[in-house]
Amino acid sequence: MRNNEGKNIVAIGSLLLLSIAMTCAIFYVTKSYNKQSRLIENELKFNANYVSSWIQTAFYHSNNVLHELSDSLTEEGFASLSFNEIHTEEYGELFEIHYQTLMNAIHVFAVNKNCVLLNTKTIGGVDLSSREYCQKLKKSDQEISSVITTPFKDILNRNVISQSVTVNDKYGNFAGIVGIITDFSFFSKALRSVNLTNISSISVLSSDFTVLASTVPKFLPIGKKLNFEYIPKKEINGLKYNQELMFESHEKYDGSYQGVFVKKVSDLPFIILVTKAKSHWVTPLYIAISTVFALLLIFAIFLVKNAYYFGKLSSEAEHYSKLALFDDLTGSCNRRCFEAKVLGFIQNYHAKNQTFSVALFDIDYFKQINDTYGHEVGDEVLRLFSRACENICESGDHFARLGGDEFVMLLSNKNRGEAEAILNELLRSIRNIEIRINGQLVQLTSSIGVSEMHDDVFDACKLLSRADEALYEAKRLGRNQVFISE
Repeated sequence: MRNNEGKNIVAIGSLLLLSIAMTCAIFYVTKSYNKQSRLIENELKFNANYVSSWIQTAFYHSNNVLHELSDSLTEEGFASLSFNEIHTEEYGELFEIHYQTLMNAIHVFAVNKNCVLLNTKTIGGVDLSSREYCQKLKKSDQEISSVITTPFKDILNRNVISQSVTVNDKYGNFAGIVGIITDFSFFSKALRSVNLTNISSISVLSSDFTVLASTVPKFLPIGKKLNFEYIPKKEINGLKYNQELMFESHEKYDGSYQGVFVKKVSDLPFIILVTKAKSHWVTPLYIAISTVFALLLIFAIFLVKNAYYFGKLSSEAEHYSKLALFDDLTGSCNRRCFEAKVLGFIQNYHAKNQTFSVALFDIDYFKQINDTYGHEVGDEVLRLFSRACENICESGDHFARLGGDEFVMLLSNKNRGEAEAILNELLRSIRNIEIRINGQLVQLTSSIGVSEMHDDVFDACKLLSRADEALYEAKRLGRNQVFISE
């Protein structure tokens, strides 16, 4: 009787322990699965936002350059220019100057008020009135002044996109159009700027869902309309009403179900499509747990091993997350880290009127140092330079290496006058840096451009553009100095 009672107690205790273990296992597996899903979603959003910002910066910049060119042509009597005029070479030089400032242009062109192509680097006299940009801008009655087209074949039979703005005469009437041609290779460069894992994909689409660039051209051929085999069409059509969508594909793509994030680039006719396989390892894990639960000891070992595995995975994820935000040579904040920081600064300024300044600078004649003494010396120069800049940062300031010898500093709660005093002190510290190589003394100097945050700034591009203009002036005036943007 007592033996039976003992057996019953052991059986009941074992069942109770097994039930608790099962509940804990289900909770653990569910939590781990949800965590993995959030990590995938965050990675999708991060990559889409990064490429979106890269493309926005390029096309906003080219739009400004085209408007500057349009203004110059208006002042120089563009309305009276014909494609065979003797001053073609003079205007060609003006176009070439603006072309050199554009990262996304393979050609700068102009058409007259009749949409006839003027002679720049290509043949002139071609009637382009059937082009999308001519039809929209010529008939807009100045309601719109710029257009980015859907993909088309240009006169050289290239797959391209055009960005165009109107040119007016001195009376404000339509006089013609200036624009740039962008080929699909530009968008491929944008994708190469993002470091993706092997099981992620990212694509850039036009507004009509033509694939402009993709890391998986096997499945999304460049130049073709988007294939909806694994993406629900009703979901993608939601972009007419929403700026971004996150969903899971209902069909397998490359052998796996995908987490899909689609983002429309703000104010531009481009769409970023990012996908990543969602690992459904939870189902075999449930089967393994259900079969192993008969032996509590084996189950306990299994649970400990899984806890160790996920702890290690979390540690590695944290390690790689840190690598993604810090420069591996200098240890300073990198471009991605800076973009996240400056966004917070801009939001605080508009919400709390918390002023700040941004300084953009590089090392004078760094390429000459690299070429003369080698990359090892160049790397040491970058480390010492970064250390001097980090040492002068106060609480709330942020310093970052954007790439090469280009650096940026956010000066919290500092107007441009206060920033200038701090940065002049930094210049003295930089001039005190000395490196001896084979008896030769290498001394450093730097040129710095400063821009103070103002009410008309809502993104980092405009703020950095002003600082970059100031940096250019500092170099033009002889380097080794601070120049403040007005």
